[in-house]
Amino acid sequence: MSRRPTIYDVARKAGVSISTVSRVVNSPSRVRPSTREKVRAAIAELGFEPAADAAARARKHLRRVGVLTPFFTEASFVQRIRGVSDVLGPENFEVIIYTVKSETHLEEYLELLSMGGRVDALVSLSLMMEGPLLERLIDLRVPVVSVESALPGCSSVLIDNREGGRLAASYLLSKGYRRFSFIGEFSRQRFTLDATEQRLEGFLSRLEEEGIPRTSVRVAMCEFEEHTIQDQVEEFVAHHAVGEAVFASSDIVAARLLSAARNRGIGVPGELAILGFDDLDMAGYLGLSTISQALDQSGMIAARILLSHLENSELPAQKVFLELSVVERSTT
Repeated sequence: MSRRPTIYDVARKAGVSISTVSRVVNSPSRVRPSTREKVRAAIAELGFEPAADAAARARKHLRRVGVLTPFFTEASFVQRIRGVSDVLGPENFEVIIYTVKSETHLEEYLELLSMGGRVDALVSLSLMMEGPLLERLIDLRVPVVSVESALPGCSSVLIDNREGGRLAASYLLSKGYRRFSFIGEFSRQRFTLDATEQRLEGFLSRLEEEGIPRTSVRVAMCEFEEHTIQDQVEEFVAHHAVGEAVFASSDIVAARLLSAARNRGIGVPGELAILGFDDLDMAGYLGLSTISQALDQSGMIAARILLSHLENSELPAQKVFLELSVVERSTT
């Protein structure tokens, strides 16, 4: 076909109406799987590109990188995405955010992306994929870099969350603390990395090496919902022991702890020491001691790896581990 294929060509090839083709492109979950597959096959065979995609791509010859992220509004993910954008923006790339709220949502995004021509590469943030989901991702045949979680066959930028917990324990021990507690959040989705559990395990194992039994460490796991988490944090702070050091699974949780302690007139770090994890921008404003995982840098490295794969599709997948470090401020 010498001319650019149209939605009418796809509909004729698949034996469906143009409205069905439109639904497959824009809302695939509303179409029966068998019909979806027929339309997708027709799109692939004809090389059809939706008009909006073609128009956007024509503007300034932009290339597109999609970012699959489960928690777009969380500060840690915003900083990672900022790193991606800082590298790709000057290279004339458009960064498109796909917020994944459920496993079904992820399936729909991957199906949407399989229509062809929508993205030139993908960054996956903290998502775990296996089986059919992973196969569908690989079938997109675009470079993929996974950040924080390792995906088979894909390049990845990782940290060792267990080692992060060990680093937190070692630091607090070096400051002379001997009473310890941990507060974190339950994993919200089974398709996302459970970093909290890994950080807790590293923390407890390092304390155990110094003769501090796991049973002596107060551990609280909170629900993430906004209307309940603050009450749980308040209760946790109310039962603190003088001289206790708390390792929080994230800076967000640590900030809530700090607020709750100040509301109760508890001296930090005099009565209660608080150590976070992430090193968000806000940690500096709050004077929060934390474990830095180089969030912006992780996004920047992921973007540079993508560029290298786009320049040379024969490059093998690579795995980069980022070093964690203690950032000491006023809460410890």
